[in-house]
Amino acid sequence: MAKLIRALINKETLVFICSQIGVTTSCLASKAGLAEDKLAPWLDVKVGDLPTINQAKKMAKALKIPFAALYLNKENIPVNRLPKLRDFRKIPFGIGGDDSGLNIAIADLIRSRDFLISTETELGLERAVLSLPPVSDSDAPADVAATIRTFFGIELAERDKRLSPRQFYLSLRGKVESKGIFVSCFSDVAIESARGLAICDGGVPIIGVNAMDGPPAKSFAIIHELVHVIKRRSALCNEMVSSFSARQEEAFCNEAAGEVLVPARALAAVMKAQPLTALTLDDFKKMAERFCVSGEVILRRLFEAGQLTKDEHGAYADEMRRDFESDKEAERLARQEGEGTPSPESPSREAVDNNSSAICRALLLGYGEGHFSKLDVAGLLGIKEKRVPAFMAEAARWSTAAKKQDSSTASGTSPRDDAKVRPSAAEL
Repeated sequence: MAKLIRALINKETLVFICSQIGVTTSCLASKAGLAEDKLAPWLDVKVGDLPTINQAKKMAKALKIPFAALYLNKENIPVNRLPKLRDFRKIPFGIGGDDSGLNIAIADLIRSRDFLISTETELGLERAVLSLPPVSDSDAPADVAATIRTFFGIELAERDKRLSPRQFYLSLRGKVESKGIFVSCFSDVAIESARGLAICDGGVPIIGVNAMDGPPAKSFAIIHELVHVIKRRSALCNEMVSSFSARQEEAFCNEAAGEVLVPARALAAVMKAQPLTALTLDDFKKMAERFCVSGEVILRRLFEAGQLTKDEHGAYADEMRRDFESDKEAERLARQEGEGTPSPESPSREAVDNNSSAICRALLLGYGEGHFSKLDVAGLLGIKEKRVPAFMAEAARWSTAAKKQDSSTASGTSPRDDAKVRPSAAEL
């Protein structure tokens, strides 16, 4: 049997990283796919045991850090303690209290923001200057929503052009980032544990949304967290849209986000054309598609407008949930019987959707100028090297779309999700 090659990692550095961001041994073992009793000695600097290279790589991947970082001295590792976030979450029964995975995700968001800042400096790219609208604590949710719509240019006209939920999400993310706010997804965290977060420390604010959510939920989370950022209050949230939050600030953010995405005047116009008594579940879904939001948001807005009682809201929400679960079960059974059509994998689209628009732009330009190699980009995005060209094409398309956003809205055109656009170098 071949002798296993041990990784001569700096165990003090491994311990330091875990302690700084709050990662337990059990979580690290689980995420790395290693036995906890085997991993524990590697976190004990007094024990001589070392992992194999393969095992060390698994730990680095679980911690979302470069493998080479485990060989450095802890003094050379730019890992700071996580910022304090006010925890507004309502954790469902059965969800454990170990937030190690969430801590890893938050640390990764901060690293991504810092990477963007340093990369833009190295490439000589102009950094969007932080600009936030003035909002006072006395402003009502509707007033805050009106300010946000005007300041960030979020208009219903865009959705009148039949943007898909994904197109609207990417457009919305770009508008918020254009004001100097870093917006990106965090991964490997259950939706029940966290759906969004806002970090107001460190100069450039961060809005994080859960990658497991669909585009409509991501769009809502961006606006919800944007309200926290505008009020300069870091927060960690999961109780959005469907919950009747007893926490005043969360209820405020939900109401403001709902008004931004589904303005009361627009909803009233829809309801005038079709009375509530005549609406079916399909009508709610069509209304949700019209506004590029989830059905839950529509129900919540109808409740806030006095069109639904709390009991009626709950009944419709339960029906909507059962319908969703039924569709999912039907899809699962169809796949088991070989009749279902699996969704095509698109790592390039996922990479664009889950990473900051500004990071996608920096990687696109840096790759074109030879600042990043294909291997660099693949490592930064967590995709295979062969997927990098597809990512570059997708990033280029959305970079071009962002620049043409205003003219597209005016002319009634928008970038299609399935369009194949090859912009010129001048357009980038």
